[in-house]
Amino acid sequence: MSKITSTRVPNDLIGIAGVHWVVSELSRRGLIAMPTIRNTSGIDVLVTTPDGSAQAVLQVKTAGTVKDYQEDGRQWWPMPAPDKCLKGTKAFYVFVRWREDQKSFEAFLDSTKTVAKQVQDNLVEDRKLGHKDFPCWGIPKDLKEQKRLANKWLKWHP
Repeated sequence: MSKITSTRVPNDLIGIAGVHWVVSELSRRGLIAMPTIRNTSGIDVLVTTPDGSAQAVLQVKTAGTVKDYQEDGRQWWPMPAPDKCLKGTKAFYVFVRWREDQKSFEAFLDSTKTVAKQVQDNLVEDRKLGHKDFPCWGIPKDLKEQKRLANKWLKWHP
């Protein structure tokens, strides 16, 4: 058996942890949630009600710690280009981050349309400033809006 020499968890394992946490939370709410296989582009979780009357798909973006990808006090998640973002009225993004101070994950839910627009707006702003393209979604600066997206996750149902 090899020794573990680093305390840093690889990004792919952080992503898998976030997906399984989302599935666990949805199952705890009485929904049927299944993670997809790793090569399913864009869709991480399939969700349905027990009677099959409502379904949705989720893409989960996970940050390892609150400190990962932070700038100006905001958390950022790397994203695909806007034209590659997940689309559809029954498709959503769940942004998950590990809160070391609380020893738990927290999540924010947003629509694919809103996320793609923010990714596009961020790219436009970066280009105006002469920065290299870095498609990303950032948690809102406004605490009330952060709370709204966190509550949206807590109350979400397909």
